[in-house]
Amino acid sequence: MKPKITRDKLERLWRDPVNWKRGLIYSCKDDPRIVVPKKQKRRGWTINFAHRRATPTLIFMILAAGLPVFLLAIFDLARTPIWWACLFLTMAIICLICWYLSSPSRYV
Repeated sequence: MKPKITRDKLERLWRDPVNWKRGLIYSCKDDPRIVVPKKQKRRGWTINFAHRRATPTLIFMILAAGLPVFLLAIFDLARTPIWWACLFLTMAIICLICWYLSSPSRYV
């Protein structure tokens, strides 16, 4: 089992400008989180590109967001109530997953 990290250390790592490339891309090997809040909190999340699971997570997020909507469009259900409900539900699920993965309480 990996040793736990403190909230203060997570916050220091996240605030350190060295870990942010052009203020947009977060890359910190010491941060155990795959998904972290963006530099401007409450504006969403970004991926910790130094994490070993960053690429699979990014691919999963793209597929999870696009595949259901794409399949409904193929079956000529685009812009129907089912399509809009699927779009909303998919985005809500992805937001909840990002919120969960970026939560410091999972790592302290």
